[in-house]
Amino acid sequence: MTHSANIPVDMKRNLLVATLLVLVLVPSISCAQGARRRGTSGPIVREISITGNSYFSGKRIKSVMRTEASKFLRTRRLRESTLENDLLSIEALYTRHGFLEVQAVRDTLVYDTDHESVRIRISVEEGVQTIVEEVFLVGNTVVKEKKLHELLKVEKGQPLNERMVDEDKYRLYSHYADEGFVFAFITSAIRGANGKATVTFRISEGQEAEIDDVSVRGNDRVRSSIITREITLDRGDVFSGRKVVDSQQKILDTGLFKDVEIEPRPGTSDSATVDLLVKVKERKMRELSLAVGYGNRDEARLTAGWMHRNLWNSGRQFDVRTVIGSRDFDKGLTRKRGELALTDRWLLGVRLVGAVAIYAEETLEEYKEVADGEYTLGRVGVNLSVKKGLPRKTQLTTTYTHEFVDVRDASWGVEETENVRLEVGQEVNRAAAATIERDTRRPFFNPLGGSITRLSVRRAGGIFGGDNSYNKVTWSWSRYFRFYFRSVIALSTRVGHANAYGESRNDGVPEYERFYAGGSGTVRGYDEKEFGPGDFLLLANIEIRYPLFWKLGGVCFLDMGNVWESIDDVTKSDFDFFVPSEEYGSRRAGDVKYSLGLGLGIQTPVGPARVDYGVRLKRGVDADGNKESIGRIHLTVGHAF
Repeated sequence: MTHSANIPVDMKRNLLVATLLVLVLVPSISCAQGARRRGTSGPIVREISITGNSYFSGKRIKSVMRTEASKFLRTRRLRESTLENDLLSIEALYTRHGFLEVQAVRDTLVYDTDHESVRIRISVEEGVQTIVEEVFLVGNTVVKEKKLHELLKVEKGQPLNERMVDEDKYRLYSHYADEGFVFAFITSAIRGANGKATVTFRISEGQEAEIDDVSVRGNDRVRSSIITREITLDRGDVFSGRKVVDSQQKILDTGLFKDVEIEPRPGTSDSATVDLLVKVKERKMRELSLAVGYGNRDEARLTAGWMHRNLWNSGRQFDVRTVIGSRDFDKGLTRKRGELALTDRWLLGVRLVGAVAIYAEETLEEYKEVADGEYTLGRVGVNLSVKKGLPRKTQLTTTYTHEFVDVRDASWGVEETENVRLEVGQEVNRAAAATIERDTRRPFFNPLGGSITRLSVRRAGGIFGGDNSYNKVTWSWSRYFRFYFRSVIALSTRVGHANAYGESRNDGVPEYERFYAGGSGTVRGYDEKEFGPGDFLLLANIEIRYPLFWKLGGVCFLDMGNVWESIDDVTKSDFDFFVPSEEYGSRRAGDVKYSLGLGLGIQTPVGPARVDYGVRLKRGVDADGNKESIGRIHLTVGHAF
């Protein structure tokens, strides 16, 4: 006899989340334990004391040491090799501040009776601090002395830093190379005594160099012309180090190579010319991918794809991608998508990135106007896009979309259609969009600084035809700042507005094109797309991201936002804090939702795999009069913004 039981969906979700947490955390804990076991060879460090120091405090000196004293619940052991390197680090700290004769020595090691613990005493002999008295530039004729002094970090009246002098030589040479003087030769000399020094940079400018020839090495499956067309320097142009770096990045951006180096060499035809040797290492041109994932939108999902980076040896990229997912296994697959895409980085022989994508998608959508309302949304269409790079890390993308939309399998009956805005049936949408974006984030997947600003304008119908006519504008901005203890402050805000016009004015914007909010990427602590649909969106987020140990990091966050039926519905009282509304929980409630929470992430090549828990700060009652839940867990890959 076989017994079966129906497991609630929430329990299935929690079991899946718990399983993934175990898979993520157990390896990290094991690695941490392994690291502790590997560090048990030396005695426990009880104390580190510094003597002889006056310029730097003991705390500042200890900050450059890897050897640490043990603290509560954190045991640190002595490694002789690490301690020797720490002494060198202390001397380097002083040398960077003008103490050229500093000596840091291990004074004594005081062990306990059984040699299980040790107290370390370090003695510092600082010596005399050397101050820069004058900085001279000799031999410059092409570049004005004032401009060169602006490039230097070594300044009169500052402590002498010999490493900074070497870095200034490189800065001077880089400037000359950018101006075409690639054969410039720069030396430095330091003279002084009794705590005073003069620094002299001697410059031999040489001749202005022009590009003579460009050659390529290391390409077996990629034509040389595909590489050389990315170089922004032509034969006869004045050499520019900045353009060489820019060309190197453009070649990498093709996706065809895993490493690129452009090496300037003396020209063979003339002493005032320079040749460029481009050395590349190719990537695999064909790639098959298969991935299993979990996210708050699709929950369990399977992604498969095939890519050819150099189709017909033309530099064009061809992609085949498919995604299937389910947020409730009892309902089968709730998302299915397939896509074919062809990308040409030199559209019509011009530096424009052109792409055409054909797609088909079917999703099971919730509809909150009706109790337990659901419907199937099918979309089949084609996207044509052109991307143009602009100065200052900005790019402009224009897109034209032609798609067929099918709304079917609605769970509500005819008697309920009076209060239902969504129309069941088929329709055609045609739209054009323009997006301008400036991205200075660094690095891309885990930003430590920079910002990204994006403005997108979309117009459907009108001169493009189709069954729906509407405008949709979205603007977003995110900024990242370094903070204390290697942490990062991340700020973000998003605003969106949509409106119907013409023959669609009475029907409004299609439900599937309106705004939604709630979930891991908008307001955590709430279900995905819990708020909406609406024609006006407002979101704001702040995070403090900080490293923990190994590849683990933590985050504290505050989210706020909501979706309104229209911008005219926004009122000042909507932004009240900690004040629940009686209508809170209904689809059209205007209260701005706030949430506060913590998260844990593990670094991956495409960003952190995150587990966040958001707590709702404005809890009200749901449609049944029950108090809303306190919060929600979110599991996803990548930062929230």
